[in-house]
Amino acid sequence: MKSTVNLYVQAVFPDGQIIQVGRLLSRNLANYGQYEGFFRYSREYLDHPKAYAIDPLHLPLADETFSADNQNTGIHLVFDDSLPDAWGRHILARKGGLVSDRFAPAHLLGVLQGRGLGRFLFSEQENLQSYEDSSISFTDIAKAIDEAGKLEDSVDIQTAELQHLLACGSSAGGARPKVLTRKDNQHWLAKFASRKDLHPELLVSLEEAGMTLARMAGLTVPKLQRVMVGERDILLIQRFDVVAEAGRNAMVSMRTLLGIEDHYSAHYADMAEIIRLYSSQPEIDLELLFRQMVVNVLLRNTDDHLQNFAMLHTDNGWQLSPAYDIVPNIYQTGQIIQVNGKHSTISAPDIIQEGKAFGLSQQKSHLLLHDVLAKIKDWQDVFSQCQVPAAHTDTLRTDINQRFSSIAALV
Repeated sequence: MKSTVNLYVQAVFPDGQIIQVGRLLSRNLANYGQYEGFFRYSREYLDHPKAYAIDPLHLPLADETFSADNQNTGIHLVFDDSLPDAWGRHILARKGGLVSDRFAPAHLLGVLQGRGLGRFLFSEQENLQSYEDSSISFTDIAKAIDEAGKLEDSVDIQTAELQHLLACGSSAGGARPKVLTRKDNQHWLAKFASRKDLHPELLVSLEEAGMTLARMAGLTVPKLQRVMVGERDILLIQRFDVVAEAGRNAMVSMRTLLGIEDHYSAHYADMAEIIRLYSSQPEIDLELLFRQMVVNVLLRNTDDHLQNFAMLHTDNGWQLSPAYDIVPNIYQTGQIIQVNGKHSTISAPDIIQEGKAFGLSQQKSHLLLHDVLAKIKDWQDVFSQCQVPAAHTDTLRTDINQRFSSIAALV
């Protein structure tokens, strides 16, 4: 395993143009907890009319070398955002032939190259790459599901047999299988149940319901399709980092922008501050974030960590990304991100007070809260339409009812 990784970073812009952004160096990678990471913009990028700070808080446009603070990653978090989470990193490591307990994020970026979500390409070669779409055809999705199942069952499977999963380069991770796919000339994230899930279609139906209700509540939500492949339920979510066929938007998580390691210490108002500082449409984005906070509380979407919120960079500058990963949670009752200093038993006054910290007037917060409540009050009908099974969701449904009743009573 290399103790030093030296990568050139390029970016694919919405018009498909690829521009050299800079150089990333990670070293001392044989000693976990003592990794060193550095990044420097190229002179070509600094002088380019399309140049922007890829992380406006931690990597401002300047002709200097920036050190990465986290010695456990060895890279700036904006580059870590290009990588998948747990499940996808396992696949990516297999693709690169990396020893599972000895690789660093920089090693994975070298394997990822240009095959993940977002705008960045990574290469050991200085010459600009051409972008290759690594998504698999939807006609191969059944093979990808089969390969994922073998991995989950710990079946001894050779890397060469994982061609449909590894063709993705990066699945957009988490604890469950997800792959990048092409269908009907569009790019999608395909999400399907783990073999270890309690009910085959439980989480797929819950996410479809959560995302549908989020759209009804006034949030910007990607296009969804729910399909059956064999006996497997799949939720397709249209990618918003892809522009037409060749171009890409940049995505930066709120974890990266805030630089907060402990997600439980964060407040929704912390993300509102990022929006006020960097959004090209702050009034719109503050309202969207407030609506999403309300939706998360009402629907018990309690996996609301900072990587489930992002800013998107388009030709128009930074803006809050469309909402994603809105899934009523059957396990966890408390929010991860605080509302008025609380993780649970969040009331209407708590929501209004957090809105005040957003910079919203009390009247505006009341109007927004009332509007969300009215638009998704028939959430049980949506659960039925999305075929959320009664099995394993009785407690969840009771809790959501109580949340609506207690919050509506005080608006």
